[in-house]
Amino acid sequence: MKKICSLIFSILFLNAFAQDVRDLVRFSETQVFGSARFEAMGGSFGALGADLSSASINPAGFGRYSSSTFGMGFQNTSILNKATFNQNVVQNSLNSFKLNNLGFVLTNDISERNRGFVFQQFGFSFNRVQDFKDSYTYSGQQFNSLLDYFCNIADQVEPNDLYFNFPFSSVLAWDTYAIDNFTNDNGTTSYSPRLNDVTNVIHRRRVQSLGGISEYNFTLSANYMNKLYIGGNLGLRTARFEENFVHHEIVTNTEGMSLDSFEYQYNLKTKGNGTNLKLGLIYLPVQSVRLGLSLHTPTFFELRDDFSANMVSYQKDITYRIDPQYVPVGNYKYRLRTPTKLIGSFAYVYSTKACFNADFELVNYKWAHLKTTKDLDYEPYDYSAINDESRPQLRTTVNIRLGGEINFNGNYFLRGGLALYPSAYDKNVNPTKGVKLFTGGFGIKWKNSSLDLALKVEHRNFNYYAFNESLAKINSFRNGIVFNYAFGF
Repeated sequence: MKKICSLIFSILFLNAFAQDVRDLVRFSETQVFGSARFEAMGGSFGALGADLSSASINPAGFGRYSSSTFGMGFQNTSILNKATFNQNVVQNSLNSFKLNNLGFVLTNDISERNRGFVFQQFGFSFNRVQDFKDSYTYSGQQFNSLLDYFCNIADQVEPNDLYFNFPFSSVLAWDTYAIDNFTNDNGTTSYSPRLNDVTNVIHRRRVQSLGGISEYNFTLSANYMNKLYIGGNLGLRTARFEENFVHHEIVTNTEGMSLDSFEYQYNLKTKGNGTNLKLGLIYLPVQSVRLGLSLHTPTFFELRDDFSANMVSYQKDITYRIDPQYVPVGNYKYRLRTPTKLIGSFAYVYSTKACFNADFELVNYKWAHLKTTKDLDYEPYDYSAINDESRPQLRTTVNIRLGGEINFNGNYFLRGGLALYPSAYDKNVNPTKGVKLFTGGFGIKWKNSSLDLALKVEHRNFNYYAFNESLAKINSFRNGIVFNYAFGF
C-alpha cells in the first residue's frame, strides 16, 4: 500500500496538475507561532487568554484583558536536517529570522451600564500559523533510476503524445535522449532508459522550500461578570509556498551506452488568500478553574499554482538541453477548504503564583477538500477523483498542547510546555510521524511593560519519495529562540 501511495504522489506531482493530497495537508496542518510567553507554554492558551496570540486559539481569550495592550515578537530558527538514503546520511542546516507576532487590544470599561458586562475589547493580531522554509539533500547509490519511472508512466503512449500527456516529465527525458522508444511485438510503443541492465546510478537530490501561512485576526470580545468571556474573530490568511528540487544522477557503468549523467529540475510556486471565522468562550465555575471551548470554521482558500520543469542529459559526445522556448510552464487557480477545528481547554490557576493549561484540538483531515476555480480565465477541473483518492489517506487527529507558568515575586516568570501534532496521514498508507514540540522560557514584568524569551525544540520525521522504489528518510530538528516586548496603556 505504501508503494501505491508513493506512486500516486509522484504521478500527480510530475504532471500538469500539481494539486493533490499533499496540498490538502500542507494548508490544513497548522501550529500558531506567537508571542514568547505563548510559545514558551507550548501554545497552550485556550482557557487562559490575556495574550496577543491567544485569539488564534480561542478569541474569548481577549476578554481576559482589562487594559489596552500592544506587543510584538520575533523568532530566530535554526534547522538541521539529516537525510538517509540507502544507508547514506547527508546533513543540511539553515537559519531563518522572522516576525512572529504583532498585535494590540483596545479595552473599554462598560461596567457603568449595569448590564452584567464589565469590559469589551477590540483587537488585532498577526501570527504565523505555518512555516515552510526548509532544505534537505540526500544522495546514495541504487539500481532504480528516475528514468525507469519516466519510462513506466509513458508506456504505450506514442512519442508525439508525450507532449500532451507528460509535458513535465517523460517527454523531457525523451527530448534529451535519456530514454529511447521502441515498438513491441503487438505494435505498441514502450520506452527504455539509456542504462545497461546491470548499472547502478548515484542519486543526488536537493529539495528547497520557502514561504508560510500568516493569519490576521480581527477580534471582538467581552467579559460578563468576570465569570464568562465570549469572543469571535474574522481571520484573513495569506499563503505562499515555493518548492524546487534538482535531481541529479550519475551512471556508474556506461558500457554500451552513451548516457553519463542527467539533471532534472522541478519548480512550484503557490500563492493565495483565505478567510475563516472563530468563535469561543471561557467559563469560570470557580475562581481557580477555567474551561474553554472554541470552534474554527474551515479556511476557504483561493490559490494559484505556477510550475515548470527542465532537464539536461550529458552524453559521451554531446550534451542535450531543452530549448528555452520549449521549457514547459503551467499555472492553475483552484479553491481549497481546510477542516473544521474544535478545541476544548482546561486551565487551573493557583492564586497569582502559577497556572497550567491544556488544549485538545480535534481535526478531521478527511474534510479537507479541493474545488475548481470560479475564475473564468481558467478551465474548470473536476477534483472529485482527487478528493476521493485523498480521503482514505487522511485521518482524524487530536493535537495536544500543555503549558504552565510559575510566578516569582510577582515580576519574574518561568514557563514550560509541550505540544504534539500527529500526522494527518493514515499510518497504514503513509507512516510519516507528527511533530513534537518542547518549549520553555522566562519573562520579566515591570510597570506596564514586559519582556519575554522562549526556547523551543521541534522534532519531526517524514518519508520523502522521489518516485516509486526511491525513499529518503528525513530526520528534522528545529531550534527556535523567540523574544517579545509588550506594554499596556
